[in-house]
Parts: sequence; C-alpha cells; structure tokens
Amino acid sequence: MAWKNSRRVDLGSLAAAPFAAMQWRLLLLWVVLLLLPTAAVALPLWKALGDLLDHSVRVPEWAQSFHAMMFGDVLAQFVRHDGWLGGAALAGLALTVVLLPLLHGMVVAAGRAGRALGFGHLLQSGLIEYGRMFRLMLWSLLPYAVMLGLSAFAMKTASRHAQADVLQSQADAAAHAAQWTVLVLFVLAQAIVESSRAAFVADLGLRSATRAFGRGVMQLLRRPLSTLLSYLVISAIGLAIALALGVWRAHTPAIGFGGFLLALAISQVTVAVTGWMHAARVFALARVAGSLVPARRGGFSPTR
Repeated sequence: MAWKNSRRVDLGSLAAAPFAAMQWRLLLLWVVLLLLPTAAVALPLWKALGDLLDHSVRVPEWAQSFHAMMFGDVLAQFVRHDGWLGGAALAGLALTVVLLPLLHGMVVAAGRAGRALGFGHLLQSGLIEYGRMFRLMLWSLLPYAVMLGLSAFAMKTASRHAQADVLQSQADAAAHAAQWTVLVLFVLAQAIVESSRAAFVADLGLRSATRAFGRGVMQLLRRPLSTLLSYLVISAIGLAIALALGVWRAHTPAIGFGGFLLALAISQVTVAVTGWMHAARVFALARVAGSLVPARRGGFSPTR
C-alpha cells in the first residue's frame, strides 16, 4: 500500500511552505470574496448605527474612544430589535459557507501548481474543486462534533468538581485543565481538517473527499509531531500578526475619509493574513502528506 511506502519529511521544503503561500493574487481574491459576507452584516449594522447615533452631538467623541455607557445603550437597542440583526448575521454566515469551498479549492490549486497562478486560473480551479471541497467541509463536521462533545463533557466535569466541597485552588485547577482540554481538542480537529485538504495537494490522483478525510486522520496518527508542529508554528505566526493588526485597528479611529481608508486597509490586511495562514498550513501539511505517499505527491514544491 502507498501509505507503507513512507519517507522522512523534508524539513527544508516544510520551512519554505509559508513563503510559498505568499501569493498576492490568491490573497487578494481571498480578501475580495470575503468582503461579500462582511458587507451582508456590516452594511445593515452601519445603517442601524447611523440611525441611532448620527444625530448626537457627541458622535466625534464616541468615534475616537470607547464609551461604556454609549455601548450599553446601543446594545440595549439592538437587543430590542434583534430580528434584522439575526437576519443579517444569517445571510453573512450562509454566504461564508457558500464561499469557503471556492476559497479552499483555490488554495489547493495553488498548492498543486507549485507556482503563482493568475486570477482566472485560480477562480477556474476553485470552481473545479468546489464539489470536493464542499464534501470535505461536510466531513469536517465530524471531528468538530467530536471536539464539541468532548469539550462539553470536560467543562461539565470541571463544573461539577467546582460545586463539590473542594478547595478553590482545586476548582481552579480543574477549570484550567478543562480549558486546556478544549484547546487541545480544537487543535487536533483543525489539524485533521487541514491535513485532509493537504491530501489533495500531495496526491494529484486523489478525487474522493472521503479518502482525503481518511488520509487526514491517518496523517495525524502517523506523523503527529510533524503535523502538529506545522499547524501550531504557522498558526502562532499568523495569529500574532493578526493580533498586532487588530490592536492597531482598535487604536485607529475611522474619522474622515483618510481615517476610514486606513481603518479599512488594516482590516483587510488582517483578513489577508488569515488567508495566508490557511494556505501556509495546507502547503506545509502537504509536504508532510508527501512523505507518506511519495510516489503520488502533487506539484507543490516550495524549494523551486
């Protein structure tokens, strides 16, 4: 079997995967397409905020800094009229679900090509891969469901332990253990899902989403260290950059046309960073998958 014909992971190509994911056309399409669900939520919210706040003389002051009282009043108004907000959120979620297989398909196509693709090629490849990525997205519900079930059990166990006659330090330790359990389970579920997508990059002949999901599970079992390190290191870098951009955005008031453009640019760069993080994880995990099926690995070669 191909899975028994394994070799060592090429650490050089593994380290180069994050750089190979820096494809500006791919990241630009990621940002532009995700603007659609963002707009579905943001535009109604923007209009509602305008109706509530535009007539106040304190708007310039509120725009420059956070005011808890104003925030509480606005939140109370939204709670009283939450129908439109729920509808906007549902529309944004539906658009995101529809777009995710297309985005994942473009990432897989870029990984298989081993080079930067043009806009047309990326979109065409995303549409070609759409069905497989959608079926794989359905399969990904399984590890997430298991994660949620085990996480709920861990949190419930910690809550019962806290209600028992124990020391506060013991209750805190149980709560921290439950939180770490949830985090570990989330990482494992994410690693399986990303490895499943990477299987399509590693094997050009792979067409079945079910087999790709199975390979994702097997990759975590057979290459746990390489798989988890690839996922964690790239995620840590991406989240650190996104956090820094988020702090910058929080301290950038969108006042005036220039301020609005700067705030918008920071937000979209943050979205691009999340796209890079996803692509880099898939590319790196494809190298790990290639060590398990070397005879049928895909075209991604970050050392080129």
